[in-house]
Amino acid sequence: MRSLILWFLICGEGLVVANRARAQEPYPARSDSGEYASLVPESPAAEGYNAASRYARGKYPAREGGTADPINVSYDPRGEYRQPQAIAFLESAPATNGAPASATAATAPAETAKTVPLPSPVRALISTKLSGQVFELNLTTLAVESVIEVPNSQFTSVTPIDCTTVALADVAQECVAIYRESDGRWEEVLRLPVPGKPSQVLYDADLNVIWVTGLWSQRVYEWQFSNQPERTVPHDLRASARRTLDLPMCGGQMLALPAQDALLITDAFGRDFVIVDRAKFEVINHAQLYEHNIGRPLLVEDGNYVLFPHQLLNEFVPSVQGDITWGGLMSNNLRWIKAQRLIENEGEAIYPESRFTPLGRSGNGAGDPTMLRLRDDGLAAVTLGGINRVAIGAPQDTSWKQVPVGLHPIDCQFTPDGQQLVVVNEFSDSLTLIDLQTYESQQIMLGPIREPTLVERGEQLFFNSRVAHDGWMSCHSCHSQGHTNGQLNDNLTDKTLGSPKRVLSLMGQAETAPYSWGGKMESLEAQIAHSIESTMASDYEVVPADVAALAAFIRSLPEPPSLRVARSPRSQTPRTSSPDSEAVVTPQGATAFAEGKLLFTELGCNACHAGNHYTSPDVYDVGLVDEHAMQYFNPPSLVAVSQRQNALFHDGRARSLCDVLAIEEHQLPRKLSQTELKHLLYFLESL
Repeated sequence: MRSLILWFLICGEGLVVANRARAQEPYPARSDSGEYASLVPESPAAEGYNAASRYARGKYPAREGGTADPINVSYDPRGEYRQPQAIAFLESAPATNGAPASATAATAPAETAKTVPLPSPVRALISTKLSGQVFELNLTTLAVESVIEVPNSQFTSVTPIDCTTVALADVAQECVAIYRESDGRWEEVLRLPVPGKPSQVLYDADLNVIWVTGLWSQRVYEWQFSNQPERTVPHDLRASARRTLDLPMCGGQMLALPAQDALLITDAFGRDFVIVDRAKFEVINHAQLYEHNIGRPLLVEDGNYVLFPHQLLNEFVPSVQGDITWGGLMSNNLRWIKAQRLIENEGEAIYPESRFTPLGRSGNGAGDPTMLRLRDDGLAAVTLGGINRVAIGAPQDTSWKQVPVGLHPIDCQFTPDGQQLVVVNEFSDSLTLIDLQTYESQQIMLGPIREPTLVERGEQLFFNSRVAHDGWMSCHSCHSQGHTNGQLNDNLTDKTLGSPKRVLSLMGQAETAPYSWGGKMESLEAQIAHSIESTMASDYEVVPADVAALAAFIRSLPEPPSLRVARSPRSQTPRTSSPDSEAVVTPQGATAFAEGKLLFTELGCNACHAGNHYTSPDVYDVGLVDEHAMQYFNPPSLVAVSQRQNALFHDGRARSLCDVLAIEEHQLPRKLSQTELKHLLYFLESL
């Protein structure tokens, strides 16, 4: 009804928008010359905006009518591809004997460096994922140098402990590595194991505690270090205790709530969150928000409110251009929620007294907000990863200044004096330094960058919101990080509207054709082309080369480890054969796994979920019917089914594997005993 009312309110313009001819220009993330094309329309006030605006080659016109520079990337065949992930500031340590901090690489001078004096020498550290490096940016000279290099490591975050110590999340080695600077060199002093891949690291200096969320292990880990009544630098990091807590979701962002002595933890992909009692280290509330792809939350307004960036997918609105135009299907926003309501409530009761600020508007959807930072005076900066911009303004404002930056901005930080903003651009291996008085910017390269491979180009397109109509969403918006947000989307893949279906994970799907719930897409390429043209309502021609790149990227995505594998250090060993070979076989679990596998066959589950991928190319009547009487479904792979975001079946009716078997009794020829249920669950959670 909401969608119908909106349609009639805008019927004249909506019909024109919905039926306009598609542009013949492609939507490349990168042109042949290395300049990046904008898919954000010109300002309506300055340029006479119309819905059929085309991209301007190499320019990113601002909604406010200002000027913008093109994003130029000069590729060097001798360069690297580093993918910077995060930035943190450290005050310079006292001068010591020995050489300046330099571990492995020579200083790379910034291009057209413009020095801005700061009240005290300050350094920024930038972590990288692909090269296993940490770079140091000197904010006085704007020179960058590599100060940490670790082969076979992937550093996704950098968290300051004190002025000489940082914690680095290493997803390749499944650990948090603590590095300390001494005599100008950074050395690893401690390694904290995090099975299942570290997601976020949170350090509390007053308590001298580190918390780390485990992505696939669905856990939070706590290390309590030596108590320091009079805190010293460097901090004493001799661990005195370690605690582990299981979570009902994939571990994502964290926020300490000191007034409630609690910890807020959000889902890495979907809408779930938990509140953890810090003293007892137990979950005291588990509920769902309306939002997904929740960015790092902040505590504001004297600790009374939690503020976070997010995306909002409306399952009751169809994926058609008329509804995408106004942000009715997918929107990008900031949300304030009262902290006490998160602790005490669930569902709609969470939202009274909450506030909401949209970041996008018709013509500029501001797709995929990735990070929110606040200056001391309340000025906000939000990196808009999908449109290669950063939005700057007061959080409560409805109009933001958008500044073009590099490719896929993923993090940012205000400089300590508050006069500048440093933005981390993942796909262009660069930093953007923005003067907050003039909004002039300059690019600082981390070093020479090579041409992206086909898979890497596909990754860039996957996170590019400009592929979709008006920049509202990217592939990642629903298939979070290649996985799933666990929500429903109403699109025409099943040839109907009004029958929304759960977003499927794309991880480990290379050999599981056909695709879609109805098995109507024979290849990934066919599914991708349909999604771009129909579900995302792209304003641009579907380019075969881009479809091939996206397909290559999706095929490169490995299946997640099962929950039981992720909770074991064995998750550090790549899967080499069938999922069965990676099952956690302990004295306690060996019997359960074997009995569960026998039950899986005895009950006939393998009739549909067969082979190494536990799926089938056929469709089956399994007793489920959608709103348009569709009753034949292609069985999704059961590999890593324990990581499916608390939403199973096409309509998400089952919240867990236990619900599928014990409540829905899905395709079971008989009722299971409690022992049989336990064994079958153990088997499924090990796939």
